[in-house]
Amino acid sequence: MRTAKSCPVGLMVKIFLVIIMTSLVLGGCSFRTSRTGANPLGLAAAKTAKKYLGVPYVYGGRSPKGFDCSGLALYVYKLHGITLPATSSKQAKAGQPVKRKELLPGDLVFFRTSALGGVGHVGIYIGNGQFIHAPGTGRKVTTAGLDEKYFKARYHSARRVK
Repeated sequence: MRTAKSCPVGLMVKIFLVIIMTSLVLGGCSFRTSRTGANPLGLAAAKTAKKYLGVPYVYGGRSPKGFDCSGLALYVYKLHGITLPATSSKQAKAGQPVKRKELLPGDLVFFRTSALGGVGHVGIYIGNGQFIHAPGTGRKVTTAGLDEKYFKARYHSARRVK
């Protein structure tokens, strides 16, 4: 039987390196998963929101017959058992804050569109810099990009609801 003293140094170094490399690889995988891991509720909400693309904008609308921006968010999350406030300015205080670079599908994104510079618009983030929203009178629920000039200039914050 070999003891630690009789084990060749080269073999011990190789075993040590295998253990270190395995730890780094597995540690990297778990970091990557937790950092970019999807929020199941958010994914479901983003998928649900896509079903309403093309629905007409209706001021105060909160049903598939017509939505305003906050009504769309309220309706989508209600289908998933989450109650949101009725207005975008109040929705901007629901859930937990999220940094723009850490957005996940289903996160609510808010914009300064009111005359006083406060939150006046909300959308549901769907990934890849895109969100779904009810843009305004005469238009329909559609997608837009966070980096589009209009929205980039007015981006306020994001929230993750659970």
